[in-house]
Amino acid sequence: MNKITKSNIDTFIAYYHDFHDSYITNIHYDIYKSQMVIIIDVLWAGKPIIKEDGTYDTNKTKLKMVLNGIEKVNNREIFSWDYINDAFLKYITLNNKELICFASDENDPFFYVVCDSIEYEEIK
Repeated sequence: MNKITKSNIDTFIAYYHDFHDSYITNIHYDIYKSQMVIIIDVLWAGKPIIKEDGTYDTNKTKLKMVLNGIEKVNNREIFSWDYINDAFLKYITLNNKELICFASDENDPFFYVVCDSIEYEEIK
């Protein structure tokens, strides 16, 4: 698995196009381990390719994210039509501790987690 760091966070979020039009399809929260595993159906990954018919091949993929050391988590009821338009992924300071925040939106997220670290991998 790859780890999101301060040096690769901007590249990571840009590669997945801010998770635009992506869906969270699975959430597993292990309270004892203070760990959450989420699966995201990512619509846009990498550089889109224009096909012969003029439409885009968006390089759809599934992304597994493991969020470790959960400090805060909140999610509303998520429906099949709830998609991410512009994800929020930043390092923040909470209670004098540097943490990373992943949210479905910066202003009105249906899902957010604040944690120590995030690891990820594409799954097929």
